[in-house]
Amino acid sequence: MTFPVWAFALLFGAMILCLFAGVPVAFTLGGVATISILILMGYDGTYVLANGLFSTFTTDTYLAIAMFLLMGNVLQKSGIADDLYEMLFKWMGGIRGGLAMGTVIICAIFGAMCGGSGPATVTMGLIALPSMVKRGYDRKLAMGCILAGGVLGIIIPPSIPMIILANYGNLSVGKLFFGGVMPGVLCVLIYIIYIAIRCNLNPNLGPVVPKEDRATWAEKMQSLKALIGPIILILLVLGSIYTGAATPTEAAAIGAIGSLIIALLKKRLGGGVFGEILKRTFILVAMILWILVGANLFNVVYNYMGAFNLLNDVTAALPGGKWTVLILMLLLNFILGCLMDDFAIITLTAPLYLPIITGLGFDGLWFGVAFLLNLQMAYLTPPFGFNLFYMKSIVPKDVKLTEIYRASIPFVGLEMIALFICILVPEIITYLPNTLIA
Repeated sequence: MTFPVWAFALLFGAMILCLFAGVPVAFTLGGVATISILILMGYDGTYVLANGLFSTFTTDTYLAIAMFLLMGNVLQKSGIADDLYEMLFKWMGGIRGGLAMGTVIICAIFGAMCGGSGPATVTMGLIALPSMVKRGYDRKLAMGCILAGGVLGIIIPPSIPMIILANYGNLSVGKLFFGGVMPGVLCVLIYIIYIAIRCNLNPNLGPVVPKEDRATWAEKMQSLKALIGPIILILLVLGSIYTGAATPTEAAAIGAIGSLIIALLKKRLGGGVFGEILKRTFILVAMILWILVGANLFNVVYNYMGAFNLLNDVTAALPGGKWTVLILMLLLNFILGCLMDDFAIITLTAPLYLPIITGLGFDGLWFGVAFLLNLQMAYLTPPFGFNLFYMKSIVPKDVKLTEIYRASIPFVGLEMIALFICILVPEIITYLPNTLIA
């Protein structure tokens, strides 16, 4: 049985209305879903609610989320980001726009260690933004490179959104991880080329560091030791998955332990810091799990109403064939990405999209990475892209939200270019996972 279109419009309209009213995503999805389930299923709906809650909280895959969040929070307190920025300041300070380029690279490295967009954006916003502004960098360019670099954690492994997508899209976590490597590198290269061109056309946007402040070759070589910890962590996580020595969940635990060892060696866990790390990790894990519970229950509602059949009928009737379907799916995800968290979007749309996409002949792995690239772009897009609000929370009070919007827009265009290239050349996504993982 498929419910009429107006019923779906009412369901999603209620969700969007709650979001615009400022209701948290978890309560919006869970509240609308709970009321709908009880109306549609009656007393039997109470079993569905209990099962949805229990199944989400007991999914083994989500242990990896807790481990990567712990790893990210430890790294924020370990001083690794400060050391990396100091290293790249010494190596790239003498290049026009070098600090902005270096910030993008650090964000990519940080994303490869902690699996999300928030930690890199906040950490580099606190470290790199004041440093660049102090040295005469254009504030919008400085904020833009941090915003865009921060979202790389969505596509660069080990990515927490990839873990959720793998669970709801029946994809391999390991293959998704390696599928995100080359698109992530592509984004970094596009950002750097853009920054270099702009700063060479207008040197005032990213002036070089004065000669007297530049490091000697000895200081540059000494600073390279800042790479040791990050390289070890990345090799531990991705290397253990590639060799088959650990599952992605076990690799996450290895990474968390590795980050704790680094923090201990740097003597950064004293004075109540470890307790603060654990508290923040528990809060983030709880937030994500409740979002997933709400989205899971919302899934139950629209599947009960026949959403898959309705979507199949709609896609069959669309002119232009499978490419029209692909473009509309990515467009809808882009819009949703401006309104809600990526965890909720993945949970809501991946179970619907992937069977249709694979049925149309597209590679599911390729679409999964393109899906995340699309969300990465939406995270930068006004008015409600999440990274914009991360940035607003840490910049000086005189920085208006509209200025942050303007800083993000060029990088949204660069993200579109990266997504377009990955659609035209799918091997950018599929080559590594198909080569490295059987």
